[in-house]
Amino acid sequence: TVIRSERGLGNQIIIDHGFGYTTLYASMDELNVRQGAEVKRGDQIGTVGDTGLSVAPHLHYEVHLNGVAMNPINYFFLELSPGDYDRLILISMRSGQSFD
Repeated sequence: TVIRSERGLGNQIIIDHGFGYTTLYASMDELNVRQGAEVKRGDQIGTVGDTGLSVAPHLHYEVHLNGVAMNPINYFFLELSPGDYDRLILISMRSGQSFD
């Protein structure tokens, strides 16, 4: 699903992964996919923006299972090695930014 310029979350893309899982990407600037397009891991679906009620450029990301919002941290880092995960924590601590 591609939604352009909805007031609250701005430009959005919703990807249906099957098995009841969907992901939402919002506040995007450019949308590089069309409604009904098939995407695969690694495809650039758009660019970070500050559309909707956003106050600064960022990516709003949500994971839903059967329509219920889940904590995305439980899905985002599944394929990282323990060393990669530790490096992300270190980068986050040094930059003062959270990744959760």
